[in-house]
Amino acid sequence: MRPTKKDSKRDIADLCLETMIVILLLLAILNTGLAAIAGYEEVENSFLTKLGLNRRPVVEKNLKIPSATMELYNSMSNAMTTHFPLPGLHTTSANTAKTYYNKGSAPLNTKSKKYKKYRLQFDIDFIPAKEQIKAAEVRFTMLNNKVQQNEEFIHVIIHDIIQPGTKGISKPILRIIDSKSINMSKVSKSESFDVTPFIERLWKNKFKENHGILVQCVTLSGSQTHLLSVFDFMSPEKTLLLVYTDDGTSEKSTLERMMRRSKRSVGHPVGPQKKAKKKICQRYSMYVDFKEVGFNDWIKAPPGYEAFYCQGKCSFPLASHINASNHAVMQTLMNNYNPALVPLSCCVPTKQSSQTLLYVDVDGKLVVKNYPDMSVDECGCR
Repeated sequence: MRPTKKDSKRDIADLCLETMIVILLLLAILNTGLAAIAGYEEVENSFLTKLGLNRRPVVEKNLKIPSATMELYNSMSNAMTTHFPLPGLHTTSANTAKTYYNKGSAPLNTKSKKYKKYRLQFDIDFIPAKEQIKAAEVRFTMLNNKVQQNEEFIHVIIHDIIQPGTKGISKPILRIIDSKSINMSKVSKSESFDVTPFIERLWKNKFKENHGILVQCVTLSGSQTHLLSVFDFMSPEKTLLLVYTDDGTSEKSTLERMMRRSKRSVGHPVGPQKKAKKKICQRYSMYVDFKEVGFNDWIKAPPGYEAFYCQGKCSFPLASHINASNHAVMQTLMNNYNPALVPLSCCVPTKQSSQTLLYVDVDGKLVVKNYPDMSVDECGCR
């Protein structure tokens, strides 16, 4: 039986209908994907704002993390306090450390046999107004292959260049801000010098008079020791300025909080141990993987961390180990008498700990920062 024109029109109509359904499904999928992307961007922007960033950082390829910056991060990751444990520097409440590189310079007085000088220029031109400067240091990497065996001492002096000199007209105005004697037969991997007065002066002048610092080497015996044979000033990542600030969000170092961090680090139970207790308010494991959420390009360490979360019911009667507030107890009691009028209390974090991050900011600077309330220590009904 040959198909009629009516059947052909019906087939065409069915085909058009199927095509429309497919198009609508594709549009729905596309719309869902766009919504998901928009939702991700909203979450990312919220996270960036919490970190004090106004946009997503753009990171250079093959970025090298200086050993001094990584050591600082590791010291914070293993510490029981929220401030930087640096003897000799007033970093008690500092929760942020930024790394600045030496732009490079040339040695001064190269013909002198006794005095050797080198000017360092760091690319620092801004510190947020909300951040309070606590301390600053320069770290120089020592050249261990130049160790001397004659117990030679060198005296290193750090000057703040207040005003540069003009050749043949005026000498530079300098201010000594730190000095140190070094036994060249027992050198360490690096040496640190306090340059807090230098950074404080720049901050007061809005960084308009950054002429750098002058490093001077004085040898007591008048030997031919040169700064470039003592410190590695030629590698930018081995001559660093570290500035420590407090943005007002750091926690006070208390014994209770230190004990919570210690308890968490030794493997505190993170999930339900018995099926019967599954619905009770308690803490559960939640590992945040920065690679999975797309933050690993600018968050350099850690690769992720255990954040935990709270879940479960706050049912009547509340047990003593549930860590409920007095208000939660009364609310649960009223809910038991009138569930339609009063809801149950909520299972929420009651104690939280900080987490240290090493990341690149929007200016391309490496930042080590301790953020409060990043991980749940205990849950309770509130």
